[in-house]
Amino acid sequence: MKISLIRSVVGLTLLLTIQTACKKDYNYKDGYDTPLVTDTTGVGGIDTSLSKIDSSGFADARKFPGLISVVEPRLYNVPVTLNLDFKLASPNIRISVVPGAWLSTGYYAAPGELLKVVVPEGMEGMAVQIGSHTDDVNGKLPQLRAGVITTRNVVLPGVNYIRNIYGGLVYMIPALPSKKTVTIMLSNVCKAPDFVLGETDPVAWKDQVRRSQVPVLELRGKRFILTAYRKVLLGLLDKFDAAAVMSKWDEVIEKDYHEWYGLSDNPADPVDQAPGTPQRFVLDIQISLGSGHNGYPCMAYLDWHSDFLDIAEINRGASWGPFHEIGHNFQMGSMWSWSGADGLGETSNNLFVFKIAERFGTKPPRIYDEEQNFVQPALDWAAKDVGSGKHFSNVTDVFQRLVPFVQLFQRYGYGMMGYICKEARHEQRISYINEVKKNFFFVKASRYAGVNLKPFFDHWGIAVSSSAEEDVADLPELTEEVWKNDIR
Repeated sequence: MKISLIRSVVGLTLLLTIQTACKKDYNYKDGYDTPLVTDTTGVGGIDTSLSKIDSSGFADARKFPGLISVVEPRLYNVPVTLNLDFKLASPNIRISVVPGAWLSTGYYAAPGELLKVVVPEGMEGMAVQIGSHTDDVNGKLPQLRAGVITTRNVVLPGVNYIRNIYGGLVYMIPALPSKKTVTIMLSNVCKAPDFVLGETDPVAWKDQVRRSQVPVLELRGKRFILTAYRKVLLGLLDKFDAAAVMSKWDEVIEKDYHEWYGLSDNPADPVDQAPGTPQRFVLDIQISLGSGHNGYPCMAYLDWHSDFLDIAEINRGASWGPFHEIGHNFQMGSMWSWSGADGLGETSNNLFVFKIAERFGTKPPRIYDEEQNFVQPALDWAAKDVGSGKHFSNVTDVFQRLVPFVQLFQRYGYGMMGYICKEARHEQRISYINEVKKNFFFVKASRYAGVNLKPFFDHWGIAVSSSAEEDVADLPELTEEVWKNDIR
């Protein structure tokens, strides 16, 4: 009995000793890691020292977008006033890409350095973004920069912190517009040598660009913003006037995109509201698709810089790449720009080039290019007799497919496009059927021209239904051989 009791006591003591020996403090409470320092920011136990730098991305940042010397001043408690009063386009605008609302701050976060953002009360739902180059290039061979180099976080009223190991321009992105301005405070940022139309002196600006260490900057107008690479821009500074260039791009977006599509800033009908934020174009060392692509922002390679800066080239429709990609943003694929074997995906976006050139009394030089030579073969094909085997899909060159549309505009006026697009916005519903889109374009083009364009569509092999023919039966039939008109 005594032996048994002694054994029990010894066993219990041994068990307690083992448990005590194995017990460790893992710094957890209720399943959560306890911060090593007092959290005064409300964002968790992060190190908020602005003097500490995460250098893990330096090797890639050095490739692109670039490092920033320590001699470039870091600024603290910088007020940035943001105008949140911009207009949203109607959902019925029915274009491919409506520009978003990146609000430029004019400041740059250096690679790996912590950015502090103080947001005033009542400003929930805003985000901060570091970086403009939003394309994911992971998997590209050869890969010229890190795959993803932008960072975006939601910010709350009060103190917020964000870091991007590659660095980048700083943007604030509101969830929705509002009838007010708001002032945020940025700390540990570098001043970007941005050009702002109507605010920046174009001569003094060139000197700022030369003296700056910031690798990426913006040229900003009311309707268009170009994000440029400083190293490339340095070699072009003596060849252009920034105020003239940005005024020209504002004019182009307003006249040759918005107005041509029947859009305006203060329309009688909200459906015709023009986009209230600028188109953006970002130039990058590597992009995800092609030599350029559309979107928000549009993206292209660094060798496109001069395409945006030569006013003479812009006026004569020679800056084909920028017009082409912005044109993609304005395509109305849900209404009349049909797809399929005879689709207009790489065609209708190029019509803006002709509109821009027409406004300056000229024609795009590309139509005279002897090597490309797309106009004459298209005219020869359209002039052939109409037959059951004549289909627009046989015109396989996307530039040749431009010819019938330019023929219509040159004969009946470029206002035809605005009429068709305005009618498209005011239709009750969109269409998923290519035949319906062709019917729509045929009927509206005929109405604008005042003649039944069926013979023209037949010669180009664009089939329309009998119901569409009935819709224009009251119009006189076309007798003029418009399909033979040389657009040159």
